[in-house]
Amino acid sequence: MDITSFWSRVNPDLFLQNADEGYNKPIRQLYRSLLEQLKVNKMLEVGCGPGVDFLGAKTVNPNMDYTGVDITPQMIEHCRLKYPEGNFMEGNILNLPFADNSFEFVYCKDVLNHLDNWEAGFSELYRISGGFVLVNFFHGLGTTTFKKRELHEGYLNNIFDWNEVMTTLSAFNPVEMRIYPRLCLLEEALILFQKA
Repeated sequence: MDITSFWSRVNPDLFLQNADEGYNKPIRQLYRSLLEQLKVNKMLEVGCGPGVDFLGAKTVNPNMDYTGVDITPQMIEHCRLKYPEGNFMEGNILNLPFADNSFEFVYCKDVLNHLDNWEAGFSELYRISGGFVLVNFFHGLGTTTFKKRELHEGYLNNIFDWNEVMTTLSAFNPVEMRIYPRLCLLEEALILFQKA
C-alpha cells in the first residue's frame, strides 16, 4: 500500500479535532507564528492534507493568497468541500505545476520523509519559492546520525541522517537557515530556509 491509498482511508476531520495532530499541535503553532513574523501574503502548502494549516494561514492573515496541493484526491475533495474559499489542487511534490519563484512562502509538512529522494522534492520546493521554504522532517533529525527505511502502517517512512540533510540544504546557499527542533516520541525538526 502507498501513502495515497493509506490516506484515502482516513477521516480528514479527525485531524482537525485530534490535539496531537490538529490545529494546536506545537509545530503548527510555530508555523503560524512564522507566517505572522514574515508577514506572508502568498503561500503554497505542499501536502495540505485535510486543510488544518489552511485554517492557520487564514487565521494569521484573512487575505492570505493560499494554494494547497496534495497527492491524495480524497484530501483535495475534502478541502474543496469544507473550504470553498481556498485554492486546492492535486499535485506531486516531484513535479509541481508552477513557475519558478511563484510563491513568497512554500510550506511542506510531513511529506519529505515519505520520499526515497527527498532532495528532488526539496529542489521543487526551492524552485517555486521566491523567498522562503519551510519544511518539516517528522523524524530522523536532531541528535540522530543514521539512516533507516521502514514500512509504517503500509507506507514508506525514511529516517534521514542529520549531517547529510544539512549538507544537502547548505549546498543551496541559503541567505539564512533556521532550525526549530522539537522533542517528541520521534525527533522532529522544522527548518526555515531563506532563498538567496
